Amino acid sequence: MEKVPVPWLQNFIIFNPTLCIKEGQEEEKILFYYCKDEKSDDAKIRQVGLCEGMINFTNKFSNNTCEVLETKRTRQVYFGPEPDFWMVLTVGVPEKGCRFVSNLTMRSLLITSYNLFTLFYGPFTPLMNKLADTPAFRAKLKRFFGPYRTTLKIGESEILDHVAGVQYLPIDPNTYLCCQRFLSSLQDRFSPVLYTMLLYKDKLIYSALNKHDTKVLYHYLINILFPAHLETSGMEFISKSLQTMGRYLNGPDNFDENIKASRLHLTTDSKDGELSQVFLLVYNNMDTTLCLMIDATTSCTKTFYKTLHAFLSTNVPTLDNIVSKQVAPKALSGGSSSHHVTPVNDNIRYLLYNYDNLAYVSTLHTPPLISTAFMRTISDIAAVIKDKREADIVIKTGSDIWISARKSKSRVLFSLILQKNMHYINVVEDVRRLSLNLFNKTYFCEY
Repeated sequence: MEKVPVPWLQNFIIFNPTLCIKEGQEEEKILFYYCKDEKSDDAKIRQVGLCEGMINFTNKFSNNTCEVLETKRTRQVYFGPEPDFWMVLTVGVPEKGCRFVSNLTMRSLLITSYNLFTLFYGPFTPLMNKLADTPAFRAKLKRFFGPYRTTLKIGESEILDHVAGVQYLPIDPNTYLCCQRFLSSLQDRFSPVLYTMLLYKDKLIYSALNKHDTKVLYHYLINILFPAHLETSGMEFISKSLQTMGRYLNGPDNFDENIKASRLHLTTDSKDGELSQVFLLVYNNMDTTLCLMIDATTSCTKTFYKTLHAFLSTNVPTLDNIVSKQVAPKALSGGSSSHHVTPVNDNIRYLLYNYDNLAYVSTLHTPPLISTAFMRTISDIAAVIKDKREADIVIKTGSDIWISARKSKSRVLFSLILQKNMHYINVVEDVRRLSLNLFNKTYFCEY
């Protein structure tokens, strides 16, 4: 198997050109700056100046802002999340390694980092205005992006980083109603609880948030919070250490301490562009995880949290038992789905993504694992078809692997046919059968 060159994070910059009022104050525009190699202030100013110059130059030729700059040794992605604010991610590329870096996934990582920051701190502009102090704003950015940049999978980025979707758990209607009754009784008894999100293992059962907040919070749970507890517990799954007693994953271990719940800024039910604020509590017991969004204007006492903990410790294990009995066996294996799908054969891997509800189904990580090069080829195809309403692409790689992409409206299906010496006609037939199996003959037209 070909050895894949590994790219690396060279620098990560956030700047605002309007903060430089006059010549000699260029350093003021730099809000966050990380570099793999230590740089002097002058070097930082020159680098930011080059980024700003590229943005201004491209704006003269197009209404669309600059998104990617490719050089022989680097890949630089740009994102302007708010007026006058720019985020720039530069990836170092080994010699002859450019083809192993996907512009689409790199930019998606940058956008995801911004969405996570706004979830916990709010948008840049209101936060900077609220602090009324640029150094304090820089400190907030450093506090978040400093540790977060270490979680960026620069050398392992793939199509799922672009999708950044949600995996739903398939359960029958009666079980879903049991979950709804539990959540309703919880909110009836504890009125400060405004929104809830329920997961079984790493799959979503229910969310009261809109799809944007659901996507961002789900990403935080699956990629940051759960792995952090996995690392400290040394268990296969976070719930394994909590078989007999649940606990708050982001709260105190005992109630003699001050309650320090995370504050979230949600677009759900936001008014006049101002995000609603809630406190987040994440409770885990057995295989069930419950996210509680509590009214930030309510003063919740230690007694409230003790009573809430007692209620959850009594009822969540019962709910966990009900769900575990009803979960489809295939849904708990790698690459599970919210569809009951019988694969065409073991030589096909696929990714199905719905842009409307952000749900995805994937068997791409089912053993034997697929080469990183193939995963990034899928990312390149995704970049080609992302703005198309309909698309149908079939390619054959140099190692005799076929890759197919079919898109119809908001749904896209990527397929890899791993069997060697396949004829094009057989590939088309396998993809057609997979499409019909997944979509029940409704979402894609016949070839």
